Amino acid sequence: MSYLPEDSALAREMAGDDAGWNLQTMLLATLHDRLAEANWQRGNGKGPRPKPIPRPGVGGDRIGVSKRDTAEITAYLAALQPEGGDS
Repeated sequence: MSYLPEDSALAREMAGDDAGWNLQTMLLATLHDRLAEANWQRGNGKGPRPKPIPRPGVGGDRIGVSKRDTAEITAYLAALQPEGGDS
């Protein structure tokens, strides 16, 4: 089996739904997730938060997690801003 292509019928049968996931597809899915999240952030969070592409071995439906409330995060980020207002 180690010499068969990843998309062969035997490989698909043995691996099930995960047969098409290799390093390249994992990296592409990660790239897509990060770009979608960055675009959502640049749009000031308008619209629904993008959900990551589901892939084998990776759980969760959200990128990034915090147990802090929104006011605490806003105050923390405001403290990081340089003096003098908007730049």
